[in-house]
Amino acid sequence: MKLTIVASNRDRLDLGSKITRWFLKSLAWQDCKDFELVIADGGSKNYEEIRFDFEDLISTFPINRRIVQHKIGELFERAKLNNVGIRNASSQYVLCTDVDMIFGPNLVSTVLKIMDANTFLESRTMYLNSAQVDMIYSGKLDPLNDINACRIGRTKKRTTAGGLQCTSIENWGKLTGYNENMVGWGSEDYELLTRAGMAGLKVKWIGEAGDVMVFHQSHPKLDIKKDLECQEKNKKYLYNVKDYKANTKGWGGINEP
Repeated sequence: MKLTIVASNRDRLDLGSKITRWFLKSLAWQDCKDFELVIADGGSKNYEEIRFDFEDLISTFPINRRIVQHKIGELFERAKLNNVGIRNASSQYVLCTDVDMIFGPNLVSTVLKIMDANTFLESRTMYLNSAQVDMIYSGKLDPLNDINACRIGRTKKRTTAGGLQCTSIENWGKLTGYNENMVGWGSEDYELLTRAGMAGLKVKWIGEAGDVMVFHQSHPKLDIKKDLECQEKNKKYLYNVKDYKANTKGWGGINEP
């Protein structure tokens, strides 16, 4: 395998939900199959159920996939869980994203054409509203056969980084992954991007010229108040980056000297 796709999860992944089914479907239809999927779970209530479901999906979603668990505290910890996924990857390159995305069918092939030892890859993300997502679910929009028709949402700005980050497994080790002081979600991707530049990596973007391949599915927020509180706390790390290494005592669930 050349690529591992890592997605963090707690209480979001559900094989009965349209969000999860479309996330997996958009990976199953990739025109390049040289990748594996690793779900890094933070202690979901339905963990045993989704673990069993993953093992039972081979005929429906013929992609290489694994689920690993690292229980976290009360708050969601996207940075730490992404790192857990990275530490469990078995590929030359590791791409981190989220379980509420839909990917264009040439995402993996595009990523692998770009990647090399010195590249840090980011992607612009298109945010689909609920009406647009419902049109995909109902078949009125078809991301597999007519992706251009689906490019009708709001594209996330560069200043908030992207819907995926990808670099070599060696570079993930050099950066020591995402900053695990950052909790919830918000700013951990841009803080990582800042450190990648400090480390001398060449930052490249995809999805810039109307060819977005990463789409965020609209869904209700689990706890908006907590999300905002975490984002405010994370900003102090975003605005005070001093070293390209983030975690000095180990990362991704592994303690190191």
